[in-house]
Amino acid sequence: MIKYGTIEAIDDFERTLVIKTRKRAKTLYLPRSLYNQFNAFFQVGNTLFYTTRTPRSSKHLYHDNVKDVLKILQPAKRRPKLLYSHQSIKEQMQDFINQLGAKMYLDIEMSMHPYTVDKSFTQEIIQVGYILVDAQHQIIEKYKAFVQPKLHQTLTKRTLKFLDLTQEDIDQGDTFETFYSHFKHQLEHYNPAIIVWGKNDEMAIHDALKIHQLTPLTNSLRFVNLLKLHKTYYHLKDDLGLLNAFKLYGGQSDKQRHDALDDANMTKVIFENFARVVNKQQPHPDFKKF
Repeated sequence: MIKYGTIEAIDDFERTLVIKTRKRAKTLYLPRSLYNQFNAFFQVGNTLFYTTRTPRSSKHLYHDNVKDVLKILQPAKRRPKLLYSHQSIKEQMQDFINQLGAKMYLDIEMSMHPYTVDKSFTQEIIQVGYILVDAQHQIIEKYKAFVQPKLHQTLTKRTLKFLDLTQEDIDQGDTFETFYSHFKHQLEHYNPAIIVWGKNDEMAIHDALKIHQLTPLTNSLRFVNLLKLHKTYYHLKDDLGLLNAFKLYGGQSDKQRHDALDDANMTKVIFENFARVVNKQQPHPDFKKF
């Protein structure tokens, strides 16, 4: 149920707002992440549209516990000024998704720290997988390669236990320079949007270029963080894991293998379903199962 009212008072310390509705004044409580996100728009006189979750009790006062902020209006002479609208964010995201063109669904696996603390250890790329598609979603190439690390050539026990690979796989893998040359060619030839889940893959490429003293490949704006899009579109407070996101859209898997090409395929499935939701071709997934 959507509720609304005019802001009458603001308490930054308690993260509460007093709003006036048609019937009475009431106090709203906002979780820290939500309060910080919209704090700049909270001004006395502005109108807030919101949804709530289970009521919260604080110091014997009962508050509406805000779940989502949907819209914020500022009073003006002729008509209220729209400061924020979740619906407009959704529309902008739809336009963004639909104009991406060629796409590369990328996943990278990294070496992992040993079980004992080693401050000199540096994580490095040891496997890369991607699926490259054109603007019509037709697959151009599926790619998977093991990559030899430069600084720590012997994998830790933690790495071997966690990832679906062996030391022999890595010893016989490509040098990072070989992968770099291939990757650079694909980016220059197809100019794809690089779809990743979270920030780690972009950071891994960035760090590897420093380790190997190679020229940066692409502007970071071509990386599309699919996890961030999900959090914005669905108003998620916490991060959503890749496997759970895959299952959210009907993917059948009980365990994530942490194989780069498998994870790249999961990313592709998630993006394709998310694009259909954004374009109103299928309903929102059910987050209650998580």
